[in-house]
Amino acid sequence: MAIRSRLQSHLLLLAAMLTATVPVALGEVGTAAYYGPPYEPTECYGEGRSQFPERNLFAAVGDKLWDLGAACGRAYNVRCVSKGPGSCKPGSGTIRVKIVDYTLSVNSSAAAPKQSFTGADLVLPQTAFEAIANPAMASIEVEFEEV
Repeated sequence: MAIRSRLQSHLLLLAAMLTATVPVALGEVGTAAYYGPPYEPTECYGEGRSQFPERNLFAAVGDKLWDLGAACGRAYNVRCVSKGPGSCKPGSGTIRVKIVDYTLSVNSSAAAPKQSFTGADLVLPQTAFEAIANPAMASIEVEFEEV
């Protein structure tokens, strides 16, 4: 019985050590790219500067997140998790973006010809992308979570 109790104690200690050292993903993992101005029109709101939050923290989404347009107005916390050297901006943390556009719409200002990388889950304006990533990268791996 003493051996079994010690074994359980060791397993609990090992589990506690692993959870303290292994980062736990809080959201989904996908890709992010960027696009440049002009940012209008958008699929969600058409024309108008008032649709964009301050500091240009907004995004266009691909099919994975579009949800037949229900994504419009949703907010996501996004952080760079790319493993490549120099991909993520050191100390950048997390940014919160508002969804304003659909990357697969031909009428969108975020349409494929303007994207740094086609097929990303999130396409950020350059200013938002550069807040978390090296601007020389065409795309990065990100963790994102709806808030």
